[in-house]
Amino acid sequence: MGRRRKEKNMEEGYYHLYLEELKKVPPCTDDERQSLLDRLLSKDLSVRDRLIEGHLILALAVAKDYRDKGLPMSDLVQEANLALTMAVSAYQGGDLLAQAKEQIVSRLDAALKEQKAEKELGEEMAARVNVLQEVSRVLAEELGREATVEELAAKMQMPPGDIKEIMKLAVDALSVDDGYGQAVDEQTKTMDGQSMGGQAAKDGLDLPDGEEYR
Repeated sequence: MGRRRKEKNMEEGYYHLYLEELKKVPPCTDDERQSLLDRLLSKDLSVRDRLIEGHLILALAVAKDYRDKGLPMSDLVQEANLALTMAVSAYQGGDLLAQAKEQIVSRLDAALKEQKAEKELGEEMAARVNVLQEVSRVLAEELGREATVEELAAKMQMPPGDIKEIMKLAVDALSVDDGYGQAVDEQTKTMDGQSMGGQAAKDGLDLPDGEEYR
């Protein structure tokens, strides 16, 4: 089993443990919420923790709308809970539920956007690595030996520093997968400036369908 599979299983395990713990936390009722908000507006900051924990179910409900869009549920819940905390901390009056939901949606949208950008960057880097590996193979056949970084740079019309950076980032990005990462590491371990080195990775709190959090 690869490291990615293990990490995914671990994330799911943490998420289900969180759900079990959340079942023990009673949600805020409308009356309790109003009472706590009145005290908060009166500068009683001791009520913040209860306001946050009493609305974790709201954060979870919003996070579930982002399931299977690129981020694991454990990350989505963490981002949603942080946004909820920020909303409670910044509360100065009005509809807390609406404010918290807006904050959560904004933060989750930003998290997905960042994850997409990182994925696109990773794909671009993978494409560069593939080109570098192919150029390395061709030069090795032509020269009868492994090409140096300088020779690769000249062939690809890139500065030697950029070649080294691609090789280093390839190891950093792809070593998360045990098998592929080890292979890439073998291909790039001589990147100290000499050669390319070989040819060159149903939970129990679901809300009923169509039901709004109140």
